[in-house]
Amino acid sequence: MSYSIAFSQATEIILYISIKSEEEQSKYSSIQSISEKLNMPIPSVKRLVGLLKNEGLITSKTGISGGLMLMKKTQDITLFDIFKAIEGSKAMFKFYQGFDVSKFEHAQQVEKQLNQVSDLLNEAEQAMLEVLKKKTVWEIMQD
Repeated sequence: MSYSIAFSQATEIILYISIKSEEEQSKYSSIQSISEKLNMPIPSVKRLVGLLKNEGLITSKTGISGGLMLMKKTQDITLFDIFKAIEGSKAMFKFYQGFDVSKFEHAQQVEKQLNQVSDLLNEAEQAMLEVLKKKTVWEIMQD
């Protein structure tokens, strides 16, 4: 029922790149430094970076002075943007479709109850996504 930890890791990567850029220590952050500072294996960082790049949140530059940098201002990156890059449009809740309501005396009532549960969980997921859409990386950095 839960999403992977990749969303929180990707959020940390975005925050790290943003903080490093803001401190002007370097315009670009290397995968190696992200891996070391955030204690994430390099293959995991590379995979997450690929997903973030596909969503247009970060870009990379090769070479000695290269690395990763944000493609958007932190005010324009929401937690939903990061979430969407990592999790895509997968539903949080999965429903068993093989439930045979015809085995019940009040099949219509049972079906109605199952639909209510499904609707409630979908509503809960939508509420979570709306919260993520309202919070930017910049706002997190200000707290």
